[in-house]
Amino acid sequence: MLDINGQTYFDDELSEEEIDFMCGMCLCLNNLDDRNVEIVSWWPRPQAWAASGLNVGFWSSRCESWFQLHLGNIRQGVS
Repeated sequence: MLDINGQTYFDDELSEEEIDFMCGMCLCLNNLDDRNVEIVSWWPRPQAWAASGLNVGFWSSRCESWFQLHLGNIRQGVS
């Protein structure tokens, strides 16, 4: 929040750290080489979502189907 001359402004853009947190980003050691770190996330980052073909400007039934399948895989320990 920023106050300039009595006018209040809000920043509505997420920081990279906030995006990482919301997507469940983790740094994982590679099993083959402990010096290799792999960046993984539970959910796609905005760039990946934009390129996925599911980003059609609204939450479609295809988006919901993908979400439910992915969530089910996470719950079952598959993802």
